[in-house]
Formats: sequence, structure tokens, C-alpha cells
Amino acid sequence: MIPVLLIGLGRIASLLEKDPLRNHPCTHSGALFSAWGKKKFFLLGAIDPSEERRRQFCKDWNIQESKCFANFREWSSAFLSVEDRELDSITLGKDRVPTSSNNSKQKTSIRKVGTPSKTNASLPFFSINQSGQKSRNSHTQRKNIDLSSCLAVIATPSETHSELAKSAIRLGFRHLLVEKPVCHSLPLAQKLAKLCKETKTNLWVNHERRYHPLYQQVRKWIQEETYGPVRTIRASVLTSARNPGRATLDKTGPLFHDGTHAVDLLIWYLGMPDKVRSVLRSYRDSSVEEQAVALLTYPRGETVFLEAGGMRNYFQFELDIQTESARFLVGNDEVRIWKSKPSRKYKGFNSLTPVSISEKSSAGSNPFLNLYDALFRHLTGKPSQITGNMEENLQILTLLDTIRKGAEKRIVEV
Repeated sequence: MIPVLLIGLGRIASLLEKDPLRNHPCTHSGALFSAWGKKKFFLLGAIDPSEERRRQFCKDWNIQESKCFANFREWSSAFLSVEDRELDSITLGKDRVPTSSNNSKQKTSIRKVGTPSKTNASLPFFSINQSGQKSRNSHTQRKNIDLSSCLAVIATPSETHSELAKSAIRLGFRHLLVEKPVCHSLPLAQKLAKLCKETKTNLWVNHERRYHPLYQQVRKWIQEETYGPVRTIRASVLTSARNPGRATLDKTGPLFHDGTHAVDLLIWYLGMPDKVRSVLRSYRDSSVEEQAVALLTYPRGETVFLEAGGMRNYFQFELDIQTESARFLVGNDEVRIWKSKPSRKYKGFNSLTPVSISEKSSAGSNPFLNLYDALFRHLTGKPSQITGNMEENLQILTLLDTIRKGAEKRIVEV
């Protein structure tokens, strides 16, 4: 089983699981505490600065309050302490054996539970006490915790990703799953990528649509040119920077906060464009854009129109993909496919004709479970379809940065 530290207890971490309209599980907690997840993962701890969220998390998932902490420093201090009631022994690496001078009667048993590699010579190793004490959530107790083999999940506001990821890496975590975008700026992402490379840390970003069978099928059709080469794509992530407001609160804007999903799929499907033209529209009093539009062209001739934000009072995620002989409309609200067939209205012409989608391909399986299955298989040394690493996300941030920096700026008059 894989030990998991969950950092952030907000919407995508846990709260969205209460949405009755969504396909469940739809959060990290939903996957981890599902019947399937409990057999593969167990909780090391949960972190959130909000006391209300911590209490709600414990109530929702039947977790002991002692598993929850206000910040990363608090958790790491408790977890590294030899006096912590859940720790039986600790080895902190060569010449770093902890001592206790304030309690002469204390007996601290230090036991070597693993031999760190040269690269990880200073990583913490833990052995958790299993002397009959059992958590209310029974899958939270395991022996011989080596942080370099654990998973840290960072599901916090975008501007906190960089520092939290660095803190986790410095403590000894070598496997990180971070919510999108990996960082809220390209320079921060570049620094984090350098640290990951130096420490041999695996970092993946949760663009969960990569794990939806339908999006995977579309990618296969595109790569194999099943219906001919792609001609155009209209990619839209329509919302408002001010409502629900997360894009403004994160100070990232809809392009980075929401548009990252569309840009991720575009790079996954087509690679990087060779030319970008863009326009950003914003209110005078706003630090972020209200609408971002971009025209992307690719070396093989594909053309993409991208819109993020768009000053809408509704949400829409949609990719309208037109190939030489078919059209795929793939989005949150519907999935439709048309194929080129002889027209029923015009002799000698072909028209796009809607075709049915099999129940298997339209229903698919749950992307969150697919994501965590890929993580589990990778971390246990099995063949895995894990995707979305740091290198790929540097490309995403590079394209987003290019769109933003090269854009014509326009003011939206109220």
C-alpha cells in the first residue's frame, strides 16, 4: 500500500464529492477512500489552514482529528518527532540520529528500516507503531514508512504549489501529484523542474481528462489519423474570472487557472504550435484578464482557436475537433461524433452525418480512479500509463506564458 499525504482539503481535494450531479469519485479523497482506493493507499496525514475544513474532512471521511494539521511545518514537525505517539522509531540518515536530553527516563528505539541510496542518503525513514492502536479509518496504519516511496498530493491554490512542492521534496518525498497548473508562472515552474531533476523527484500534474477513456480514444484517432489529419480545433473554456472567482483569488486568471486544461489536451494531441497570436481583455480594476483568445498554428497545418474566460455567466469546456473526414465534439456537457458520408440533400456531395456512440465508449470509466491506478502501478513497479510529468507541464506553462506575454492588451469598458 502507498502512504499518501494530502495537502489541501478544498474542492478538488474533497468537497466536490458532495455534488450529487457529478460522476463519483470526483476528488482525490473520493478516490483514496473508495472501496478500491482503501486497498491501495493509506493516509499519512491531511493539511489545511482552515480549522472548519479539517473538521469537515474528518467528519466526511471518518478520519481521526490527530491526522489533520494546519500547515506543512506542523505536520512535518509532528511526524518527525521521536516523541510522537504514532512513531516507534526513526532513522534520519547517516550521523543524524535524534537524541532526547529533556527526559532521562525516555527509551528511544532507533531501528534501521531501509538502506538509503547515495542520492537519498539523508531522506527520513519511519516505522509506525502498530501495537494494537487502530484508527477509525482502518487503512491508515502501516509499517516502515520511507518518505521517498510515499505520495504527496498538493491540492491547494495555484500560488502555493511551488513552495509546498519544494517543502515536500526537501523533506524527502520523491513522488508528487500536483493540481493544475503546476505553478502560476513559468519561472517558478522552471525552478521547480530543476529541483525535481536534481533530486530525481517524479512530479505529475492532475489534468484528469487524460485519464478519461473518451479523450484517450480521440487522441488515438488523431495520432493514427483514423479519419484523416486534423484541420481545425476550437477549444473553449468559458467562465468568468469573477464568478465563481477562483481564477481571480488565485491571481492566475482564467487562462492559467482554467485554460490549462485545454492547453494540456492540445499539446497532448498535437504537440507545440509554431506560431501564436493572442488578445487579452480585462477590466481596468482587475489584475487578471477576463478573456483570453489565441490563434495557434502548427507545423503540419493544423489551426486552433482557443478561448478562455470569455466573460460568460455559464461554464463550458469543449473541444470541437474537425478532421479531414469527421468531427468530434468532446466536452463536459456532451460527446458527439459526425462522419463524412454521401449527402442526403445534395447529389455528389458528402455531409457530416451524426453517428451513435457505443455505451462503452461514451460511459467509459472514472478518470480519478484511472489516475490513481496509474500512480499505484508506477509506484509499485508495474507497467503504467502514467502521464503528465514535469517536462510536459513545462511545455504547458511555456505556451500559456507565450499567449499571455505576446498578447495585445485591451480594456473592457463597464
